[in-house]
Amino acid sequence: MEKVVPVSLKTSLSPCLRGMKCMEALDEDTVITVGVFDGVHLGHEFLIKRVLQKAKPFGLKSLALSFYPHPSKVLSPQQAPCELTNPWERTELLKALGVDMVIFLKFDRAFSKMSAENFLREVLHKRLRCKHLVVGYDWRFGYKREGEIELAKEIGQELGFSVEEINPFRLNGHTVSSTLIRRLLHMGRLEEASLYLGRTYGIKRRVVKGESRGTQLGFPTANLEATENLCLKEGVYAVRVEHNLLGVANYGKRPTFEGRKKVLEVHLIDFDGDLRGRELYVEFLKFIREERKFSSLEELIAQIKRDISTVRSLF
Repeated sequence: MEKVVPVSLKTSLSPCLRGMKCMEALDEDTVITVGVFDGVHLGHEFLIKRVLQKAKPFGLKSLALSFYPHPSKVLSPQQAPCELTNPWERTELLKALGVDMVIFLKFDRAFSKMSAENFLREVLHKRLRCKHLVVGYDWRFGYKREGEIELAKEIGQELGFSVEEINPFRLNGHTVSSTLIRRLLHMGRLEEASLYLGRTYGIKRRVVKGESRGTQLGFPTANLEATENLCLKEGVYAVRVEHNLLGVANYGKRPTFEGRKKVLEVHLIDFDGDLRGRELYVEFLKFIREERKFSSLEELIAQIKRDISTVRSLF
């Protein structure tokens, strides 16, 4: 399979995503599935498997078409969900499932006003050369979500592509969805979230310079960028870093230091080295305790030692 990179599709309405390769249109026919794909869970895997089944026998390219940021962040910011994965993490996860291409459209006000019919004609047919479209049972699209599957089937028949509706993927009596996984993570129920994800929940982010408080306390930490909108419950976690290093992570506002912004800090147990500038893959193994404010630095240090001891004993 060819290498998949996240690319932005350039349309008259939507500019390219910053930091991504941009393209005007494809030069090969495709089987497409459309969605945000936040988290890339078992429900998404179910869709992708069907896309691959339709694409490979006919020599078509498989394509996952996504949007960034989440449409709710543009249309109703107060109701926008937290983020399970960023576009690069989604791309890696979709690539692992076998798709040939991952394309993102920048979702902004201008793009949100594209009609459902124009989305089918201009984006799916003209730019992406869709021959078969695989979508979930509740798929809606276009301006004010006016487009329904029946419209897609009608326009698709005219333009030469077919449309297939997939039933929801259910496990243990639940419809597997990003919403379900977000709720479980918010509650600290990592083991259950991992069940519906099909893997341990993790993120891959770059280490940035922090305030060096961890080093001053005797427990140096790696501060990871762009983590203020994660779906994690605020508190302390046992984590695995780069697949083989054990660590203790704190996610939250650091109330002992009057912090205002959520950050993720990771202390690697028995590690000595400089991680600044590196990208680290961090998997969240277990929720240890809630974040709280300590009355003194000595009390905080004693608790960190207990946290490390707890993680050692568990893993």
